[in-house]
Order: sequence, then structure tokens, then C-alpha cells
Amino acid sequence: MMHNDSDTLSALAEKELSAEKSTKASPGEQKLPRRYRLYDKIKENVSLRTIDAVIIGTSVLIIIALVYGILTATPPQQ
Repeated sequence: MMHNDSDTLSALAEKELSAEKSTKASPGEQKLPRRYRLYDKIKENVSLRTIDAVIIGTSVLIIIALVYGILTATPPQQ
């Protein structure tokens, strides 16, 4: 009975040590910022052509909104 308890305790201690080691980053290894991890997830699921299309589409919409705003603006009254 006592031998079984010590085995359990040593297994728990090993588990805690391995958990500590896995959470600590080694000195040579830098943790990436959250945005890079997000980009990596997007990159795995979306093609480069799709990302380009979204960027181009957004740019076109911004330019259209800018031109529309300039054309429909009322000149300042003096």
C-alpha cells in the first residue's frame, strides 16, 4: 500500500516537472506574438490568391468610398 502511494507521488512530481518545462520557453526559442500565430492559422486554411483578392477588394472599396465622398461633398459656405 505504501509503495503504491510513493509511485503515485513520484509520477505526479514528474508530471509537474514536465509541465513546467513545456510552459517555459528555452532561451534560444522566442515565442511568436499572437498576430503571427493568427497569420499562421490563416495561411494554413486560405490560399495566397484568396488573401490577395480580399486585399485588392478592400482597397477598391476604400477608393470608391473616397471618390464618392469627394464627389458628393458640399462646398463650404462663406
